[in-house]
Amino acid sequence: SKAQASTLGVATLVGYVFGAAMADSLAARWPGARLLRVAMLVCSLSFVACAFEGAGMTWNLLWRTAAGVAGALLMVLPAPLVLPRHDASIRARASGVVFSGIGLGAALSGWLVPLLVTGSASATAAHGVTFAWLGLGAVCLALTAGAWRAWPVETTVAPATMAQARLPGDVRRTVALLLLAHGLNAVGYLAHTLFLPDYVVRELGMPLTMGGLVWAMFGLGAAVGPMLAGTLADAFGLKRCLMAGFALKAVSAILPAWGASATALLVSAILMGLCTPGVVVMVSAYTLERVGTPHHRRAWGLATSSFAIAQAAGGALMAFAATRLDSYQPLFCASAVALAGSVACIALVRERAAPAATLSGSRLLPVITTTPQP
Repeated sequence: SKAQASTLGVATLVGYVFGAAMADSLAARWPGARLLRVAMLVCSLSFVACAFEGAGMTWNLLWRTAAGVAGALLMVLPAPLVLPRHDASIRARASGVVFSGIGLGAALSGWLVPLLVTGSASATAAHGVTFAWLGLGAVCLALTAGAWRAWPVETTVAPATMAQARLPGDVRRTVALLLLAHGLNAVGYLAHTLFLPDYVVRELGMPLTMGGLVWAMFGLGAAVGPMLAGTLADAFGLKRCLMAGFALKAVSAILPAWGASATALLVSAILMGLCTPGVVVMVSAYTLERVGTPHHRRAWGLATSSFAIAQAAGGALMAFAATRLDSYQPLFCASAVALAGSVACIALVRERAAPAATLSGSRLLPVITTTPQP
């Protein structure tokens, strides 16, 4: 039923919140590469498990929650594992590669699911929701197998990692501002992801195809955004580009309330798609730049938790408000205000000089390591 489907969506989100909260403690006990392999496998198996018709709500709740936990690990752990192994001059671009999977996954699923449900993707008569679950599971298992041996090799979990559970005083203010900015960032895209197609079709009276088109444009932007954001951040600086990204996202959030033309709606959808994963790329890279390698995983895990909690709370409040408002427009305005708050938070982050090099023999070598420095 519709209510059960909504419950399963909430279960996935709850799992995501718990996974983000547990990521740092899990990574302190087991190598990140091992955790990532397990998380990819769990996500893949969750698709296959949900293909069993008549399995009951308990079974589906279990697997959707597990998928949420694993999805959070796949959001938190790759960047701290991969980014410190690259030179600072290309880290934002490397972060773009890491997070491009968000948009590519959305674009792939948005294209593949309708084909699998209708049977257009198969030469056989097999089609339907069950076939779509199995098809997505097969795709994810293939991607898991392809990435299995590609993760960076980790020898042991550094004992000092456990000591990094508490952030030092000089970075706590920075981390607090980043957490607040990323939490407001989560609220900033909710009106689009929850209500934009319905706003286009139900409130503005446009055809259903137009509602589908604006969502497709969001997915297209999300597929391109991470790489574009990383390239621009390497060229113009992370802080400057991050503030510009939040500001541009705020403009895209309020555009549907400003103008109801097809052009304004499509521009808004594309910009929001570009900025949603693109800003995540820059937040992760900027967190590394500001707090340093030893504290990056901890700080980024907290930022991901902040995003997940704000997303859950903001989504619940917006859903409640939508049933009592005559229009979705105030919700688009609320998202824009939240993103303006994100701009202010980043503006308040103090720039501090991080040690750029260390003396080794007669040469200055950049400090780009994967273990905490004494």
